Order: sequence, then structure tokens, then C-alpha cells
Amino acid sequence: MLQPNGDDQCSIYNNSFTGTYYTTPPSNSSELQCSYGRKFLTEKFSTVVSEFDLVCERKWLKSTLQSVYFAGYLVGSIVFGALSDRFGRRPIILLANICLVVSGVIKIFVPSLIIFLVLLWIQAAGHTGSFLIAFALTVESTPSKIRTPINFWYMSLYPSGVIFVVAFAYAISNWHYLELAGCLLPVINCFIWMFLPESPRWLIGRKRFTEAKALFRKIMKKNKKENLKMLDIFTNNAEETSFKNSLQENISEGKDLPKVKNYTFIDLFKSWWIALITLNICFCWMVCSMLYYGVLLNSVDMAGNRYINFLLMQIADLPANFFAHYLLNHFDHRKSTSLFLMFSGLNCIVSNFVTKGSSWFPLILVVLGKLGISAAFGSIYLLSAEIFPTVVRTNSLGVASMCARISGICAPFILLLSSYVRWLPLSIYGALSVISGMLLLLLPKTNDKDLPQNFEDLDNLKT
Repeated sequence: MLQPNGDDQCSIYNNSFTGTYYTTPPSNSSELQCSYGRKFLTEKFSTVVSEFDLVCERKWLKSTLQSVYFAGYLVGSIVFGALSDRFGRRPIILLANICLVVSGVIKIFVPSLIIFLVLLWIQAAGHTGSFLIAFALTVESTPSKIRTPINFWYMSLYPSGVIFVVAFAYAISNWHYLELAGCLLPVINCFIWMFLPESPRWLIGRKRFTEAKALFRKIMKKNKKENLKMLDIFTNNAEETSFKNSLQENISEGKDLPKVKNYTFIDLFKSWWIALITLNICFCWMVCSMLYYGVLLNSVDMAGNRYINFLLMQIADLPANFFAHYLLNHFDHRKSTSLFLMFSGLNCIVSNFVTKGSSWFPLILVVLGKLGISAAFGSIYLLSAEIFPTVVRTNSLGVASMCARISGICAPFILLLSSYVRWLPLSIYGALSVISGMLLLLLPKTNDKDLPQNFEDLDNLKT
């Protein structure tokens, strides 16, 4: 039994037997169901695809697998962002790391695809939770003068880690051992966590001034510097005194204790101006995620070695962060991010019209597009943290990240459109990137300004 044209690798067809020869079936020959099953050649490497037979009629589950991971990103960014704003950065980042490690290790040993998907979803939630909270904690602990270099140093850690993953994937052929190695590395974070301080800005935002003062004393002692004027701010803080007096009065009179206001993502839409800012940033995150993961997932299916293609895509992030750092240090953060988005979008559109004669030239264009979108992604992280106030910062980053994961879920399915129109996926990515780049110019300027502590500070950015 042979395939008529070799187009459908999952079908078998009738053929006739004449003497000692098989005759090739005509194009209109009837298709038969394969009764021999499928055998995967796992001598070189094994994957989740071979483990759960995600080919042919089950091929759609491969895209579903990727989308479930992004769905975990979506939920994790909202849940861990809200928990972090409510209970603090330090305890929730530990919880997110535990979810990441435990679910990742357990899923290696489960035989059921459904349970595997659930654990993958939890693992993704823990991953994005720990990443977002660590980013918020880093930005909130950094003075404005070095905020930009610290941001891109932080963003460079991700591609640096993935480069090691490529090396691990090349060296470890069995996906079970590769996954185990990747899941055990975050265990190191649990030991680092013991030395991790709470965010001073979060303590101030929650009116826990005594703890903030103690933290600043510890920082001064460690750095061998003293700033008694700053400590006097906490000593003479009228808001804390009023809060304590109210607390003592209510305790003595048996009344309910005063509550500190808990902000949620709903507060981002109570003012039309803040709502427009939020929607603009969320749309940019959606475009960045769609382009970033769409180009990345497409790289392994391009001509050439899959390891080299994927490696080039990750290496592109390093010069992207360096270039973004330089531009954001010298120019308007909004205009720089807009430039990266439009550069990446135009690269994706142009790469559709390159002749098929060379496999390297289209790859170079896609790598340039990936460089641009990586720079834009790192820039929008910083721009978002600079605009959203401390009282809802991780919550807001969570909402923006949730929007990014919605587009991340769609990215694998948009790539499937190439089966119908070859140039359509990259054209969609490119057009949305250019539109988002132009909309970003409407955001307020944030260069060299202190991080807004509350919504009143955010309103002041209008001027």
C-alpha cells in the first residue's frame, strides 16, 4: 500500500498486485484505515509527541498542548499577581516556585494525557507567577537612574537560560530526563528565597511603615550608609500615626478594625484615561506575545537544523536587550518601543515575499524580526512597570500578561493558516505589530520619573 502523491503521510491506499510487482495507485484510489498502528523512531530522541501519539488525526493536540501552557500563563499571571499585591512579593514568589517544581516533576510520570495537560497548566502558572513577581520586586527595589539597565539585565536572563536548555536538549535525548533536569533547577530559587527581602514600596503602599523602616535600616547597615532624614519620614509619618490611633480607639471601643484598601484590576478601568492606558498596554502585550512565540514556534519547522534555528532565535534576544537598553537610556521609552514593534512587523511582512531559493535569507529576516520583538517585549515590561502604580503593579502586570497569554494561545493556531495561505500568519503578525507601535505613542512619558505609588501619582503623569 502506497501513498498516491506523498502528500498525506498519515494515509494508506489500495494498490493492485500484478505478478511480482506492486503498481502505484492512482490519485483517486480509496483511502484505508491503517491497521498496523504507528511506531516512532525514538533512537535519536523521544518527545511528548511520540509519548502520546500526537500525529495524524491527533495532530491538533500538539497545538492544544502549547495553548494549554499559555492558558496556564494566563491564569497564573492574574492569580499570582493579585495574591502578590495582597500578601506581598516574598511569600507568593515561593508559592509560585513550588507549583512550578512539583507539577513539573509529577507530570513526567503520568501516563494520561489529560492529567499531563492539567499539570502542564499548573506548571505554566507557577512559571509566569514567579517571573512576574520577581520582575516587580526587582523594579521596585531599583532607583530610577539604573532602572533601565537593571530591566534589560533581568530580561537577558531568560534567553540565557533557554540557550542552556537548547544544550540540554541536544545532549539529553529522552524528554523525561530533559524535563526532570529543567524542573529541578528552580529548586535553587527556594534557597535564594531565604535571603530575599520584601519589596519596600509594597510595605509602604500597605502602610506597614514599621517593617519598611526596619528594612531600610538593614539596607543601610549592609551598604554601610546612613540616611537618617529618610528614616525620619517614617517616624513622623502622619498617615501611620492616624492609622495607629484609629486602631487603638477601635480596639478599646470594641469596633471593627480599620482596613487597608485592597486594589484589584477593576480599579484600572474606573477612570476613562487610566482605562485607555491599560487597554493600550494590554494590546501591546498581546502583539508582543503573539509575534514572539509565533516566530519562535515557527523556527523549528523552518529549513535547516531545528537546534540551530531555535538557538539563533534565542541568541537574538541578547543583542536585542543590549540595543533596547541603549535606546531607552538615550531616548523616549515610548518611541523606542514603538520603533522596535514597527521594525519587527515590517520584517515579518517582507519575509513572506522572499524567494524559496535560499533557506538562510528567510531565516535571517525572521531572526531580525525576532530581535525587534524581543527588544519590544523587554521594553514594554519596563514601560508597564513605570506607568502602573505600586498598589496594583503586579496585578496590572498580571492583567497585561493575561492578555499576552490569550494571544499566545492563538499563536500556534495562526501558524496553521499557512496550510491554506503561506504568507498569511507572518502578515497578521506584522500588521498587528505596526498598529501597536503607533498606538504606544499615545502613552504618557515616563523617562527618569519616580514610580507612581498610587492612582493620584498616575494621574499626575498626564502633565
